[in-house]
Amino acid sequence: MLSFFQVRGAWNFASMIANSVRLTEVLRQMEEGEERFSIRFVTADRRRKTGGKVEAWQDCQLSRRRREVGQRPAPAPATDSPSRLPSHYQNATRNIVQKNSSQVRKVHIWLILEFNGLKVVL
Repeated sequence: MLSFFQVRGAWNFASMIANSVRLTEVLRQMEEGEERFSIRFVTADRRRKTGGKVEAWQDCQLSRRRREVGQRPAPAPATDSPSRLPSHYQNATRNIVQKNSSQVRKVHIWLILEFNGLKVVL
């Protein structure tokens, strides 16, 4: 049985799609959990004008800077040069590390197709 329910003035049709998860829930699970996940996404690189390949990764986790317990992040230096901060939220990207690799890959959140075997819907 399918159910429709209203969420903040909009109808929620995600419950109609079997084996699906909303993108907001995917991002929440990635950011708060220590559990590893599987992800399937489409590659894209505007600078090199490449992409369009579908990649599937197993045993991934969100990349984070490693700090000692209780240590605060260092303040950004005040310089006149443009910032090199990634602005993940503004650019709709996240850095993902696969297994025990040290390679960090940037994934565009709008190009995530599956998360832990569930189809990602907006």
